Amino acid sequence: MELRQLEYFLAVVEEGSFTAAAARLYMVQSSLSASLLSLERELGTELFIRGRRGTDLTDAGRALLEPARAALADTGRARDAVAEVRGLLRGSVRIAAMAVPRVVDVVETIRRFQSEHPGVDVHVLPVGAAGVVDLVADGQVDFAIGPRTPRIGPALRFTPLVSTPLTLVCPAGHRLAGVRELTPADVLAEPVIDLARGWWTRALFDTWLQEEQQRRVRLEINDWLSLLSMVQRGMGVSYGPDACIDRDVFRGVATARLAGAPQWELGVITRDDTLRGAAGRAFLAAYLDQCRPVTSVR
Repeated sequence: MELRQLEYFLAVVEEGSFTAAAARLYMVQSSLSASLLSLERELGTELFIRGRRGTDLTDAGRALLEPARAALADTGRARDAVAEVRGLLRGSVRIAAMAVPRVVDVVETIRRFQSEHPGVDVHVLPVGAAGVVDLVADGQVDFAIGPRTPRIGPALRFTPLVSTPLTLVCPAGHRLAGVRELTPADVLAEPVIDLARGWWTRALFDTWLQEEQQRRVRLEINDWLSLLSMVQRGMGVSYGPDACIDRDVFRGVATARLAGAPQWELGVITRDDTLRGAAGRAFLAAYLDQCRPVTSVR
């Protein structure tokens, strides 16, 4: 069994088909298929159920999945350790990130880091708030930038970056724009655009409403920027972390304060052990250094 065969195996699993995996690996599909057939012969069992619509794993394929990931991760750590001794930095960094305030945007860190360390590949996975914890816990990313939620258990670490109140978002010129101490009754008198269940922001808002008030969810969306665009167009009011509203981009959006508004915290989520390699550790250190002046945002 060769490491490249495990890499090919995981590529097919992640892409869902031999065609897509071959394109990702920049190789001819027939060569990819031949390599994986050789792996199946060596193991004495089929790993994939091949069909017109893609591939599914057999029981044997599912059994191989985690050991294959672990083997490639261990190999990457070994290579990174040797490179670190030689004074080099190589490898890859995988980050899960949701829409965040500009002051803690990871883009500037990527620009500087890749200029200083051209041998490191950086992969950013855009993801909703509901998915960041799972990606970190499963070891699929080095770290994530996301909100503090009850799902962050003792096996994970949370390094806070931003603390900001939940606020009402409304079109500029709206009757509630700029109002202080809004009550749930004030808000529910308007058509509310909701974030989908699973967003921590939605959970905080429902808690603020005390959920004893029956309300009709007229419009629900699973994307923060699209929500702000809808508010800007006058389709209703909504809610969100005050610091995450980009007022330069969404100039047609205003805010109002919620009475007793809950605080929303954003930070870095990591596993409670070392990152996968020197590149991940160095990138996280650079990112935290960039964010160090940020403690809270209104």
